[in-house]
Amino acid sequence: MQIWKRNAVVSVIVLFVCVALYLSWSYGREPEEELPVFDPAAGLGAETLSGDGTLIIAGGEDPSSLTEPVNTYFDEARLSRRKARDTALSILTDAVEREGVSQEIRDNASTEIAKMAQNALMEANIENLIIAKGFAECVAIINQDGISIVVAEPVDGMTSTDAAMITDIVVTESAIQVADIKIVHVGV
Repeated sequence: MQIWKRNAVVSVIVLFVCVALYLSWSYGREPEEELPVFDPAAGLGAETLSGDGTLIIAGGEDPSSLTEPVNTYFDEARLSRRKARDTALSILTDAVEREGVSQEIRDNASTEIAKMAQNALMEANIENLIIAKGFAECVAIINQDGISIVVAEPVDGMTSTDAAMITDIVVTESAIQVADIKIVHVGV
């Protein structure tokens, strides 16, 4: 009976962490002001790219008041990832420091904290290496399903050589299998 209760508590904590990550991610995705949704598969559509590297959104207003930096997507993705990680870290730290919590729960929370730190380091290493290979921007997101790599599409387009280079970096820097790597290129 005692083992069942302990497993139930651990399951509830894991569930809360997952819910916190999801909520943080979904709240972090909501922009403070209304911005157009960018679908890389659809191209730029009504938006155009100015000569100085800003995204101009077509509309009835003065275009100079409607510009956003091209790398806003990457900045927002990093911010969202950091908020989700901070929320999960806060919950796990609370579980470790709370009185009356079993040692097993403390150990599981400590293991998750260490895993989050290791993933953050891997993401940073992968991003830096991909940028060093000539990509303008990159965001790596490790989750339980594998890794998603979002890169700014090169001027001459994404090639199979680019995808192979990114895959090689991810496999070299992590224990993630090729089948679990998703590469998304965002046109800028």
